[in-house]
Amino acid sequence: MLTRCGSWVRRNPVVGAVAVAAGWQAVVVVVAKVLPPLDPGWFPQLGPTVANLAGAAVALVLLRAWGLSAAGGAAGLGVVVRWPVLLPVVVLAGLAALPGIEGSTATLVGGVVLMLSVGANEELASRALVLEVARPLGRVPAAVLTAVLFGVGHLGNWLFFGSPLGNTLWQVLEAGVFGFFLCGARLYLGSIWPLALVHGLSDYLEIYSPGKTPDWLQAAGVVAYLGLGLVLLLRAPEAPVGAGARPVPGGA
Repeated sequence: MLTRCGSWVRRNPVVGAVAVAAGWQAVVVVVAKVLPPLDPGWFPQLGPTVANLAGAAVALVLLRAWGLSAAGGAAGLGVVVRWPVLLPVVVLAGLAALPGIEGSTATLVGGVVLMLSVGANEELASRALVLEVARPLGRVPAAVLTAVLFGVGHLGNWLFFGSPLGNTLWQVLEAGVFGFFLCGARLYLGSIWPLALVHGLSDYLEIYSPGKTPDWLQAAGVVAYLGLGLVLLLRAPEAPVGAGARPVPGGA
């Protein structure tokens, strides 16, 4: 069953990428909704952490079943000497956290686990799985499609979790642009794991830093991520880093 699905999405990269992205989002939302309240005092973020780990598990199963683990950057660390291209994420996150971070010890420690699970979940699903399904379109079109799907997926925060629409729409834009940069970084580095780390760090510092991120910093991030993402996409190799020819599930 999974093999046949993999063969179909690889033959239909646009529809396949949309279907995979929507299915993954559905898994996270359903798990989050059906779970009983999981917010013990020692780990207030237990519920969303479990939902993100469920999404990551589904992505890992599909990557393995469809033979995309290596090509999707989930089977290794990629080209480690290229990791410094992710420094702009660290710098922008650090600037956003200049006011410091706030919260109880349990909240801040639990937040580390939660944001690592978010980083792993979203990188496995979006930059490993969806991007690799869309790769037959070409590097730039695949990255654009993946980024759009990733950004639009954040509408779920408004639809299912009560986030204000205005905030959500800005998050859709920011997430889409950030996702575009991460697509370029994944293809350039050959791994999603350093992306998962800096993604989790960026979310952690933004969420647990008091106050709103300054508008100028948000605008700078949009411009920087668009430009750097395009540069990395153009510099990325045509074939996945560290992987040979990609097998087509169900193919000869």
